[in-house]
Amino acid sequence: MTYAVVHDVPASWEHYEPLGAALANPVPGGLLLHVAGPTDEGFRVIDIWASREDWERFRARRHDDVAALAPTMCRELNVIATIRGDRA
Repeated sequence: MTYAVVHDVPASWEHYEPLGAALANPVPGGLLLHVAGPTDEGFRVIDIWASREDWERFRARRHDDVAALAPTMCRELNVIATIRGDRA
């Protein structure tokens, strides 16, 4: 079952670049989508994983290294419904 993780990071957008680079090198197995953008409080990252197990594997192996780059508040979501549009 697809699994989503939302990170609200109380840091400037400039802190995202090393975080994004660390996540992308290499892209973790099971990561389907990673989106990020600035918010009034810092920035938000939303990751969609193929399964909760994929997220837990990443968290056990690499999350601490990536999270050390910026403090984060993490929320997890068991995805029950997904709507996909056309891929252009």
